[in-house]
Amino acid sequence: MALWGLDLELAAIVAGTSEAMIGAIRLAWWREALEGLDAGTVPAQPLLQLLAAHVLPRGVTGADLAGLEDRWLGFIEGHAGSDDGRLFGLAARLLGGDAALGRRLGQAWAAGTDFAEPVPGVLRPLLGLQRLAARDAARAGRPLEPRGSAGRQLRLLMAIALGR
Repeated sequence: MALWGLDLELAAIVAGTSEAMIGAIRLAWWREALEGLDAGTVPAQPLLQLLAAHVLPRGVTGADLAGLEDRWLGFIEGHAGSDDGRLFGLAARLLGGDAALGRRLGQAWAAGTDFAEPVPGVLRPLLGLQRLAARDAARAGRPLEPRGSAGRQLRLLMAIALGR
């Protein structure tokens, strides 16, 4: 939850920024604070404390987390490229799976495309997220389904339980 919370925090900075320079400064603060976690510096900020307590002990470094800022800074600077899947790669590591496979899942998630590779059970929650993104992309131009709709729930369960 802390990892996804960090990504949401960075996204909120981008969404709430009306001046690019201010947004870039706020993102830079997060990058520096995350990198500082590797030196044992944990500010009295609840999300940073959660990351230090629950993510760093599992082998993800503050520098790894700071890398998430790159994608969001690109949105502020107006040159956002394709998602490199870093968030999913870190999530895969935390789940005890292959980070490279997680990154590829993340790239498919960001693109809203299907993912054809076999996914081991430990990474199937990420496959579920990817499948929902692909389902949403296929509905382009139509209203999104409610989050708890039967179709979405079935798609998520099929990905997690069956790997499809």
